[in-house]
Amino acid sequence: MELKTIDTKMIGFYGVARPYDIMSRNVTPSPRYFVSYGNGRPFISDEVPEKYRGYMIFHELAEFEFLKGNNRCLNALQIELSRVPKEEVIEYARFRRETFQSLVDFLEKHEPSSKLIPEVRKSLNHLQRV
Repeated sequence: MELKTIDTKMIGFYGVARPYDIMSRNVTPSPRYFVSYGNGRPFISDEVPEKYRGYMIFHELAEFEFLKGNNRCLNALQIELSRVPKEEVIEYARFRRETFQSLVDFLEKHEPSSKLIPEVRKSLNHLQRV
């Protein structure tokens, strides 16, 4: 999978400015609305609405740099949702359900033995209750 960087932006993560890359969606195969930690520098698909990118990048940083142990994805999602303004949570959760479902579908098709599938499903199940 070859990724093309379109732009680089900054996000505040617990008081530290962190760069992240916006990548071209023209990558196959990939889940819709992809986001990844990227070995210390997160990146996100350009198809993700700009107003949601910071929340999703914060999730990746929290999951891979801040949280330890089991349920990191779910715990990162809960942190992520706490950053979304209350009046936008329902709309945002609807969008994130779509992103997590796309990721589950992608992993089941392309990496069926991935240990990420149960973790992603926990987050998807949580979003279905929001």
